[in-house]
Amino acid sequence: MPASMPEPPSHAQSHRALVGDALDVLFDVLRPYVEERMRATYGEAWLNEARGALRGKGPDRWDTSDLLTLIYFKYTPTFRPMGHEGRSWVSILKEIRKRWAHQAELDVAETRRALETTALVLRAVEADAEAARLEPFVLDLMQREIALRREATGEADAGGVRSLLDKGVRSLQTLWADGEAAPLDLRRDLLGAVERACEVHRHHFDFNRLVVHILAERDRTRDLYEAALITTGESFRSAVRRRLADARIVTPSALRIDWKLHRRVTERLREEFEAGPVYVELIKRRAARSATLTVVSGQAQQDSFTIRSTSNVTIGRLAEVVDTRGRVVRHNTIAFSEDPHLGDDLLALHQTVSRAHARIRYHEAEGVFQLYDDQSTCGTSVVREGYSVPIQVHRQPVVLQDGDRIYFGRACVQFHEGRARSR
Repeated sequence: MPASMPEPPSHAQSHRALVGDALDVLFDVLRPYVEERMRATYGEAWLNEARGALRGKGPDRWDTSDLLTLIYFKYTPTFRPMGHEGRSWVSILKEIRKRWAHQAELDVAETRRALETTALVLRAVEADAEAARLEPFVLDLMQREIALRREATGEADAGGVRSLLDKGVRSLQTLWADGEAAPLDLRRDLLGAVERACEVHRHHFDFNRLVVHILAERDRTRDLYEAALITTGESFRSAVRRRLADARIVTPSALRIDWKLHRRVTERLREEFEAGPVYVELIKRRAARSATLTVVSGQAQQDSFTIRSTSNVTIGRLAEVVDTRGRVVRHNTIAFSEDPHLGDDLLALHQTVSRAHARIRYHEAEGVFQLYDDQSTCGTSVVREGYSVPIQVHRQPVVLQDGDRIYFGRACVQFHEGRARSR
């Protein structure tokens, strides 16, 4: 008989106790499920496969962590019936169980996420009755979260969650389907989509570029995806590399990882977006070793510049920057002139460009051009298709993509991979 959760929630019950009880339920459900699925895949060899994944540990010593580990590493051949997100949920529970086992303090939000994710896994293995027992606890924790947020911020309705709770106790699937995904949830979904796209090429991954295409027609949806991609802790590119490494999918060190937000379905991606709002494109091509910068706003020595992988391109207001003793300390590849004959409007625009404003370098290992800001006064930014706000260049460089518009103050150039394009 599966373990049962205690009778509905008591505020006095510790978060650790709630998580511990949920893990007990999970173990009782997953123990027979894991064995059944392993037998179905490997037949009489299932035990050897399991021992191999768990470093020789036998079934008589398995705990919840071992069951989650088996599901995680044997997901593709054995546990795919759990659905596309099953492995992501298992990954979250592995971390939660580790924190719980090391006596870590769990706050309200972490406890709610633990029980919520446990319920999702239980439903994925068709243990609906056990999942349903968690509903009152998740709802109670949500209410506590709201109370704490309102207390801390004075919000009348913290994040819109209260409107969901007013609908009463319903199945968690229905409840969550009505809610708006948080950036962390969206990021987890994107990482899952990347892993699934790469999984089929695990034994021969010969691509050098990965592009995540996202259909986000509403401004609010775009804002959430941008938060998930840009402002949520670890950089998305690093998260992708770590996720693929965890899944034991070997990719080249020079793999370029990009994303594009689309306001509408383009003809090229029409079929791909029929399956959902996220499409992961894998591309094999030679990395561009040259690029073109075309002046859009302002006036430089020429209208366009060809840059190469061997170039160190510098941008500023003067062709040559000198120090107080008249010595040349920098030569700018692209200079926005201070010639008084240009007129007041152009001169005012050029004044927003610092003498030593920015530079572009080619990163050989990654096969990309990177933009750096040299502590300019008016800043450097990139306007990219699919982004509602410019990408600011601060301490870390920005990898340039084909079609980017680069602003040095108010002066602007457009970046295109390859040599100058005919008009």
